[in-house]
Amino acid sequence: MGFLYNKILGIPERALLNKKITKAFFLKNFELTAAEKKVLNDIVNVDWLASLKQATANIAPLKNDVYSYEEVQVIVCTVPDNALKDVSVKCVELIQKYIPYQTVLIVEDNTHFMVNVCDKRINLNDTSKRIVTKYITSPIVSKLYKNEVTTDFFKEINFEALDKYSLESLYKSYTNAVVQFQAAMVTGVFDKRNTRRTEEDLIHLENIEKLEKEIITLSNQIKKET
Repeated sequence: MGFLYNKILGIPERALLNKKITKAFFLKNFELTAAEKKVLNDIVNVDWLASLKQATANIAPLKNDVYSYEEVQVIVCTVPDNALKDVSVKCVELIQKYIPYQTVLIVEDNTHFMVNVCDKRINLNDTSKRIVTKYITSPIVSKLYKNEVTTDFFKEINFEALDKYSLESLYKSYTNAVVQFQAAMVTGVFDKRNTRRTEEDLIHLENIEKLEKEIITLSNQIKKET
């Protein structure tokens, strides 16, 4: 993990771990499908950058029947050079599925990275497991240069800027920043929003994505017409 992500994140020293999560960990502790084993095999490294919890960050946990915000993990997944676009989605799905904590997941290759968060709920049939209902991933960010929008995004995911009332509000701060980064790709401006406005923006973004897919489908159908 050559890129120094904590220069952006600003996580307190006492919460930093900088440990490896081995492939053997996933193989030993979880029943991976053949497809998941292939994804795991393609990953170069998984680094456990930090663990934010009451003991390390002095932020109160929160747990109810639906959500558990007892710890927030920050993990970096490294994929082969120039492979980010091709494998990032599968890597996100694999790691977020099997790491039971709320996780800020950075997926990187040699020149770019993206930040993923998700809506991860307690599995009511097995409370030791989690169900991911929604993945929220930032646009791809260059390691080599940044513009005004990415600079604003970096400011919003810095520890000092996060809402530290509870681990729930902390994680939602990360989520809000990722959603607003997505929105800025449409509007050209990074606007800091509260959680309610962020949820509204996310719905708009999902509608835009749906319409874009419909346009592509219709365009392909038109090309096939005689």
